[in-house]
Amino acid sequence: MIRVSVIVPLYKSAQFLPTLFGNLQQQSIASDIECIFIDDHGGDDSTAVARSLAADAPFKCLFGATAANGGPGAARNAGLSLATGEYIAFLDSDDALNATFCERLYDAAFTANADLAYGHILEVNGSRSRVRRNPVVGNGDFNQGKREYFLTHYKSFFTSFIYRRSFLLENGIDFPATRSGEDSCFLAKALLLARRIACVNEALYHYVRREGSITKESNPFRYEERLKSFDALLDFAREKGIYGPDSDKDLLDYIYIKKAMITGVLDCRSARSEIVNHCTNRVPDMRGNRYLRRDPAARLAVFALQA
Repeated sequence: MIRVSVIVPLYKSAQFLPTLFGNLQQQSIASDIECIFIDDHGGDDSTAVARSLAADAPFKCLFGATAANGGPGAARNAGLSLATGEYIAFLDSDDALNATFCERLYDAAFTANADLAYGHILEVNGSRSRVRRNPVVGNGDFNQGKREYFLTHYKSFFTSFIYRRSFLLENGIDFPATRSGEDSCFLAKALLLARRIACVNEALYHYVRREGSITKESNPFRYEERLKSFDALLDFAREKGIYGPDSDKDLLDYIYIKKAMITGVLDCRSARSEIVNHCTNRVPDMRGNRYLRRDPAARLAVFALQA
């Protein structure tokens, strides 16, 4: 039985793959995972290197490709279509997993019958490291109080989670076709609809900061992609009947204000007017948002940006 499918986008990844395979081989349940490598057309020999290393791997390896370079979200969606595991994990090719990541998150999810299970992030920056924590809520029923707390405090950190595959498929949860904010949008979709959740209160995913990484590449249009991602989140919520007068619309609007408008302006200050106008059209009554009123820093930012 495949307990966890680990999806790895490949984009100019060849140099990282020997280390990646060494890390995956150390998984305590390596024989019960499958790794799905998706070629996103980086122009190097990443797939050939991965296929060569897969020959000696103690876990099942599958290979796929995007139709053309579409970014990590598109690659992860392609991986989802190939996965057979009970749960899904996402791993970037230059990061690493604690040796017990798959086993401990799977056991926590299985015990709690959870749609999602998660830990924290160990961020490694050269010789320095720090733990980046997700909100901690009790295992089991993901009730409205827990959901509200999580969604008003979460970062992205979506790779620190595993996701029940049937839950993703039944709810049509995937990544938007964008290149910024797509990970945070995906996680928000899952958090909005999850019925049960489990936490392992330790840092199990190792995120390695690298100068010149794809996520740090300068892109003056990144803010446009971010806006599209969070527009897609509101559209998704509306389709699911959880964005309207009979639901907690303020919660989704608060996420949109913080992650589309405030973070968008931080990404590209020169596009401030365009970003603020776009977001104000989507969320006209920002200043009346009850979650924003509880967040002095975000409230001050909104007043300054709309001045």
